[in-house]
Amino acid sequence: MNIRKQLYWEDVAEGQKLPTSYTMPITWTTIAHSVSGTRDFNLQHHDPDFCQKMGYQHPFVMLNFYQGLLGRLISDWIGEDGFLSKFHMEMRKMNMLYDVMTMKGKVTRKYVQGLDHLVDVDIWIENDKQGLTNPGNCTVVLPVKD
Repeated sequence: MNIRKQLYWEDVAEGQKLPTSYTMPITWTTIAHSVSGTRDFNLQHHDPDFCQKMGYQHPFVMLNFYQGLLGRLISDWIGEDGFLSKFHMEMRKMNMLYDVMTMKGKVTRKYVQGLDHLVDVDIWIENDKQGLTNPGNCTVVLPVKD
């Protein structure tokens, strides 16, 4: 059973913002999920005393967690028959405990290459304290309507 609406190439327009953007506050539960899910037990991701000794205000979530958040943004948008072909993300600033992250995207290009109907998308994470923290981009392959 498909619980997500399927996105088709014909329904996408350049400049379109992704309607699947969402917000996630970083709480202690978020920290626990990110550490246990990635098995990255480095102290900067969960130990406040260690973080302060290293000059960080709070523990921060790690790269794999950001990738998962942006992956969710895209997969929720393209539906089950869409395919993520390319993915790139940068980690420019850290998202720390008590920040609120928002994942967003915008279509930058729509084109056909061979038999594939492709869409390029700028994707990013921003937070309530620093603005843009993790810019990226991706290419998706979408089905066409019959």
